[in-house]
Amino acid sequence: MGNSGVSMRSRNKFTLNLVLIGGFCALAGVGLISRMYYLQVVRGEHYEQLSQNTKCKNRTEIAHRGPIVDRNGVVLATTTSASKVSRGVGYRYDPSHAKTLAPLLGVDLATLDAELAANGDKFRWLSRGVDQDVSTAINNLRIPGVEMHQSQERSYPQGSTAAHVVGFVNTDARGIEGVEKFFDKEIRGAPVSVHYCRDVTGRSFLSDSEDTGLNRGGTAYLTLDATLQSIAEVELAKQVEKTHATAGAVVMMDPKTGEILALANVPTFDPNDISTSPVGARRNRIVTDLFEPGSTMKPFVVAAAMEAGLVTPETNLFCENGRLMVPGWRKPIRDHHGYGNLDVASVIRVSSNICSAKIGWMLGPQNLYDSLSAFGFDRLTHVEMVGERRGMVLPPQKWKQINTTTISFGQGISVTPLQLATAYSTLANDGVRMQPRIVRKITDQYGTVARDFPLQEERRVVSVDVARKMRHMLQAVVSREGTAAGAMIDGVPAAGKTGTAQKAENGRYSESKWLASFAGFLPVEDPRVVIVVMVDEPRGVHYGGLIAAPVFKAIAEASLDYLGIERDLPPPSNKIDEFFPASDEVPLLEVHQDPSENLAPGAMPNLHGLPLREAMRALAAYDLDVKIEGHGFVVSHEPIAGTVLAPDAAVSLKLSATL
Repeated sequence: MGNSGVSMRSRNKFTLNLVLIGGFCALAGVGLISRMYYLQVVRGEHYEQLSQNTKCKNRTEIAHRGPIVDRNGVVLATTTSASKVSRGVGYRYDPSHAKTLAPLLGVDLATLDAELAANGDKFRWLSRGVDQDVSTAINNLRIPGVEMHQSQERSYPQGSTAAHVVGFVNTDARGIEGVEKFFDKEIRGAPVSVHYCRDVTGRSFLSDSEDTGLNRGGTAYLTLDATLQSIAEVELAKQVEKTHATAGAVVMMDPKTGEILALANVPTFDPNDISTSPVGARRNRIVTDLFEPGSTMKPFVVAAAMEAGLVTPETNLFCENGRLMVPGWRKPIRDHHGYGNLDVASVIRVSSNICSAKIGWMLGPQNLYDSLSAFGFDRLTHVEMVGERRGMVLPPQKWKQINTTTISFGQGISVTPLQLATAYSTLANDGVRMQPRIVRKITDQYGTVARDFPLQEERRVVSVDVARKMRHMLQAVVSREGTAAGAMIDGVPAAGKTGTAQKAENGRYSESKWLASFAGFLPVEDPRVVIVVMVDEPRGVHYGGLIAAPVFKAIAEASLDYLGIERDLPPPSNKIDEFFPASDEVPLLEVHQDPSENLAPGAMPNLHGLPLREAMRALAAYDLDVKIEGHGFVVSHEPIAGTVLAPDAAVSLKLSATL
C-alpha cells in the first residue's frame, strides 16, 4: 500500500509539470501572435512606408589601377584599397560628430567641425583617403549621413626613381604625367556598375556580393632597369651639384633593340608628394627640351659624306689655320686651335669646326638635310612618353651658305637628348636605326598580353662599313689625344663625342650660359649601351669633355659588372714611364722654373707650357682626380697655380698641340 501512495504522488507531479509547460507555450504563442498582429496590422502601414525609404541605384565603380614595373619586375607604381569619407545629403549636424571623427580622419577638430556645420545638408568631402581599419571604424559609428566611398591610393615604392617616366595620378586616380597618363586607359581598367543602397539611417551597402576589387587594370612592363636608372640618377645629380648647373639629363639605350634602359632628369620630384615639387622639376627634359647639339653633331655629317663617297677617314682637308670667312657672313668661323692640314679622322678627334663645315659644303644643303633627317633629327621618335617635341631643322630651301656651315658643327639645329641617343645608337648598331621604346608590354589582370611592343627596325641609315669606321674614329676622341679623355674607361674601349654649345638668349648667343654634352657607347667593337649626358649651364668650366664626359665614365664604370661587360686590364704598374710610352713622347719646351717653385706646400703647381707627361709627374705627389682635355702642352688648368689642394681635389688640364 505504501508503494501505491508513492506512485500516485509521482504521477500527480508529472501532470503538474506538463500543465505548467503547456501553459507557458500557450502564453508564448499568444504573445507571438499578438506581436505579429501589432506589426502587420496595427503598425503595418508605418513600416511599409519606412521600407520604401530605402533607396537603391546603380553606381559606377572605378577599377583597381594596375601596377607599373621595370623590365625585371621591380614595382615602380602600385595601388592599395582606400575609402573616401563624405557628408551626404540629409546629414544633420551634431557637434559631437567632429569630436568622434577628427581623431580617426587625422584632421583638425575645428576644421572638421566647420566642414560638418557648413552649407546645410549639401554633399561635402571630409577625407579623400582612409585605410580599411579607419573605414570600418567609421562605419561602426553609424552616424546618419556620413558615408564611405570605395577609393584607391596610388603609391610609388621607389620614390623619385624614374619619376619622369612613371609619372603620377590625380586624386581621382587618373594619369596626369608619364606612363600613368600615356597608358591611362590600359592601366586604369574598365569601370563596373554595382547596385548600391542606402537605408533609412543613412548607411550605405552593396545589395549583392559583387567584388569590384577583382576588376583590375593592366600591368605596364617598362624597358627601364631600376638598377641602371638609380646609377644614372645618382651620378648625374652629383655632377649637377658639383658644377652648380641648373639641370641635367642622361639617357641610356640598348642600340640593338632601341630599348631605353635609364632616363634620368635633374631636378627631379617624388610622385608620392607632388605638392612639394615645382612644376619645372616635373619636366621630362629628355623628350621636351631642345638644345643645340654642338660638336656631337659632327659624326653624322662625316658619316653622310662617307656614305656618299665624298670622303674617307684618310681624306686630307685644309683647316685654314683656325679662321674661315664664309661668303655672305661678316664674322669668321673659328677653331679652338689653328689647324692646318688634317685627315677626316683627325677632324673628328680634335673637333674642327672649319673642316666639319667644309665637309658639309661637299654634301650641299639638300643632301645634308636628307642625311640628318634619316638619322631622325627632324621628326618625333614616337616613344611612349608624353610631351615629346620634334627637332628643329630648317627646310633646305631656306638655307644659305652660313646655315650649311653652322649646321655642320651643330649650331642652327635643335634636337632632344632622346633624338641624339637614337642617332648614336644607329652608328653603334652598324647603321640600322631602331625605334626607341620605353614599354615592353601591357598585360591584363589575368597576365595575358593585351598590348605588345615588339622590336622595330626603322631603316638602314648608313652602311655597316661606314658605321664601323665612324665608331673607330669616335674611339680616338675618347683617348688622351682626343677631346674626351675624361670618358676613358680602363680596360674597356669606349667611343663618343663631346659637345660644348652656347645657349641662345634674346636672339643672340650668350657669353655666359653653356650646355655641355657627351654622347658615346661601349665597347667599341660590339656596343652594348649608348649613354648621352647633358649638363645645362654649369658654372665655371663648361666644356663637354670636362663636364659631361666624366658623368659618362662614372655611369659606365658603375654599370660594367651589371651589364656583364668584361674589362681587359693590363698588370698593375705605378711607373709613370709605362703610362706614357716613349713613342708618345712630346718634345719638351724649355721650362725656366720648377712647377712648384715659390709655392706653399700642398699648393697647385704652375703647369703652363708643360707636356702632359711632365705635368703628370708634377702632380704625382698629390692624391688628385685629374681630368684631361686635348693633347700636347698644358695651356691652362684649374685650379690655378697656388691654390691649396684638398685630398681628392678635381684638377682639369687643358692641352693643345701648340702654345
